[in-house]
Order: sequence, then C-alpha cells, then structure tokens
Amino acid sequence: MEIWNEDCVEGSKKRIADASVDLIICDPPFGINESTFDDIYKRNKKDVLDGYVEAPENSQDYYNFTKNWMSQAYRILKPSGTFYIISGWSHLKEILVSADELKLLTLNHCIWKFNFGVNTTTKFVTSHYHVLRFAKTEKVIFNTYCRFGPQEKSKDKKSLLYGDLEDVFIINKEYIQNETKNKNKLPEELIQKLILYSSNEGDLVCDFFMGNFTTATVANGLGREVIGFELNKHSYDHWISVLSKEKKGDKLQNLKQVEVILPENQGKSISNEERKSIEKDYKAMMQCKSKNDTIQFLMKKYGRGKFSIINIVESIEWDKPIIHNFFSTE
Repeated sequence: MEIWNEDCVEGSKKRIADASVDLIICDPPFGINESTFDDIYKRNKKDVLDGYVEAPENSQDYYNFTKNWMSQAYRILKPSGTFYIISGWSHLKEILVSADELKLLTLNHCIWKFNFGVNTTTKFVTSHYHVLRFAKTEKVIFNTYCRFGPQEKSKDKKSLLYGDLEDVFIINKEYIQNETKNKNKLPEELIQKLILYSSNEGDLVCDFFMGNFTTATVANGLGREVIGFELNKHSYDHWISVLSKEKKGDKLQNLKQVEVILPENQGKSISNEERKSIEKDYKAMMQCKSKNDTIQFLMKKYGRGKFSIINIVESIEWDKPIIHNFFSTE
C-alpha cells in the first residue's frame, strides 16, 4: 500500500506507470464551496478534520482542474481497467466533456440514491449523486455473480441479482455520531459494491482524492493493493495512522459465499422441436395456471433461462376466436 500526501496530478506523473492500474475510484471535490456546509448538515465541527482542499467553483476553472487529473487517470488505467467517478450535478458537464475529449467509453451512468439531502423550499431536494463508469475498452472486468447468484430471490420473489445490477443504487449515507471525518464520507457499502464488481483479489486500486480513505480501507480489506493521494495533511495524517493498523484482507471472511446455479441448457441453441414442445406446454398450462407459474415450470423442465422462455412464448400465434357479427345484413 502506497498513499502519498501530495497533489494527485504531479504525484501520479512521477510515481505511477502507464497502464498499470486495474481500478480507479475517485470522488473529487464538487467545486461548490463544501467547506461551508458544516452548519447545513449540523455537523459538530470538532469532529471534522481541518484543511479540506476545495476545487474551483468557476466552470472553466473546474473544467481545467478536471481535465488535468482525469488525463492522469486515463494514462495509468489498464486497457482492461475500470474508472469510476462519483459526482454531484453542479459540475457534471465538465466531467462528461473531459471524458469525451479523452476518448473514454461510458459503460454506465448510474445514480446513487441516498437517504437524505439538504432541505430546500425553492427547488427540489438533491438526494442523489452520479456514479460514472468509464473504461478505455469494452473488455473490462465485471464480476456478474460477485454478490448474488441468478437463482436468488427476495421475499416478494424478485431477482436479487437483477435488482443489484440495476443502475440506481439505493444505499444510505453513513452517519456515526462523534466520528472523526473529512468533509464528506462515502458509505463503505457503495465502494465495496464497485470494487467487487470491477476488480479481483490482488488487483491494484487507485484513488486520487482519498479524503476519508474509504476506498483505501475497503480495497485493503478486500485483499486488493492500494495506491493514491490525499492533499489535506490533517486528513492524511489521521487516516494513514488508522489504516496502518488494519489487516489486509480482513473483510474477505465476512463476504457472502455466492452460489451460482445456472440453467443447464443456458447458451445452447434451441431446436425447432424443443421450441414447438415449449409452445405446446405453454398453451396447455395457461388453461389452468398463471403466466408466471407457467414460465417458472418451463424454465425447470427445459433447463432454460427466463428470458429464453419469454421470447418463445411471446412469439406464439394463438388461434383467433370466431366472432359473429349479429348486426350483419348478409
């Protein structure tokens, strides 16, 4: 683990090799004068570390700031790597423009919906951040079954995997009274989700704006290698001391062991004979069963995934009922 108390742009130029990092997660300052937010969030100032480094508020200056650090992130990212940026909406445009100019591919534009925002009376309450997923190529690490198996269901019988893969993340902010913190702290649950989906044990994870060292803490706990920067010396000194006492990989033992049960015929071509048999069974069962129960039965009988069965049954041509026109004069 190597984390430096210096500017990420100049520091990365001399310390990090080209195309060497598997995963980058950055939560840059939003450029909205965040150091004045203590009263708005009713923070106890004695719990907030001094020295928070602001980003420019002016749009052109924020663009220059963003383009500079994103250029370095692009340089150090592997072709198979993933680059996440967590941002508010105020300077989202400057990030998207910089990404486009750097020829980064946008793989996802996710929304993190959190549990509370700042109360307002003249506009809608902001209660989300943007989670942008970039890469150099489309061939990147994505561990589809790292948190849920395809067979796992919620209490209301909905797919837990599908829900976890949706691009709106509903994750509460963390609030621990009397906890020492930098100005803003990301929830560990959010960072763990990004790390599990987009990296493997032993991979190199980088954060240019360590802040509360959440990325470093979670990545280290999940057995990843960690590098990054934090310009605020107060924050750096506090969290580097805390992190030095934590054992690498200590979060791995608490991870759920995911069982992956896939339909036995998934990926295999469907013959005309099998298609006709599925259609026949579907028509017969729909006389006495619900559509959902029928589809579940056919999935088990034929060893096919849900969408394969749905695609077949939705293409069935039903016999049209005979309608008598009693008003015909013929």
